[in-house]
Amino acid sequence: MHQWHERRRSAALTLGYDITNFKISEFHPYTIFPYLDKLWKKGDKKLLTLYEALGKKIDECDIFIHYNGAMIHPDFLNQFNKLKIYHCADDPDASDVISKPVALNYDICAISNPACIGMYQDWGCKNVFFWPLGPFHYQDETGSDLVENSQRNVPLVFIGSKYGALKFRFIGKYLGLYKKKKFMEQIERSFPDIAAYGGNWANGYLDDDLIPELYANSKIGLNLHNSLGPINGRLYDLAAFGICQICDNKKNLSLVFDEGKEIIGFDTQKEAIDLISYYLANPEKARSIGEAGRQRYLRDYTAGKIWEQFFAKVEMYLTKNS
Repeated sequence: MHQWHERRRSAALTLGYDITNFKISEFHPYTIFPYLDKLWKKGDKKLLTLYEALGKKIDECDIFIHYNGAMIHPDFLNQFNKLKIYHCADDPDASDVISKPVALNYDICAISNPACIGMYQDWGCKNVFFWPLGPFHYQDETGSDLVENSQRNVPLVFIGSKYGALKFRFIGKYLGLYKKKKFMEQIERSFPDIAAYGGNWANGYLDDDLIPELYANSKIGLNLHNSLGPINGRLYDLAAFGICQICDNKKNLSLVFDEGKEIIGFDTQKEAIDLISYYLANPEKARSIGEAGRQRYLRDYTAGKIWEQFFAKVEMYLTKNS
């Protein structure tokens, strides 16, 4: 993740924006708001050490962007007279204990799950816009060479946990219930040659450095979310590498890509299996979908494009409130 943020920072610097990254996780482990609130109220020393270091950085900046919004208590934040921008890639199952308690304390909310924009507006947030997450494994400097030289000899790929995240990971104790388990087990039975890597897969984890080559040589990519999407790195990675993406959350996909032309959506397990089978049997159609998704990525979702859109929205806010 640090490397990913550094790549994003480099893209902003190229556009002329002076960005400094501050890693909260180096000072304090991640926690949700109810626990954060308790730590703040009791004056937890570790939390206050974090806030002392963070406060110095905020003092030095004109705009404070809180990326992946957690760990900053509103009572600490509100002492700073800066333009404050909140970001979260919301899993709505957890938004009540991450975003909802804090979002109203920011001037702008730049949200990576487009299906959650209305939720923020319902909370009373006035300046909310979509800030695409972008890919995790595609690098604009080297990705095109990989794609242009690809053989596309991997029929189906999935990189991520086989069973997904714990469905109720923020409610009470860890209950060990998975949303993806039965779905992925059926996918594996239907397509035993799937190139699948991550937690609970027989192949285990794949080194990050090897993922770009695998993606560049894949024909069809499966994408599945833990909750309401579309919101994960696969969404952009698969498009960036020119893979025909077959993805859940069909009704929301057109918020990011043109469903049916740049991405293929499904609603049920059977539909997903039928679509994978169809596009494996029709490689030219799969190639066309993958290329259309890649062209959309190059037009709207490269690191540079994402920053350009972001700062255009910020400028609109500043103009409106000047």
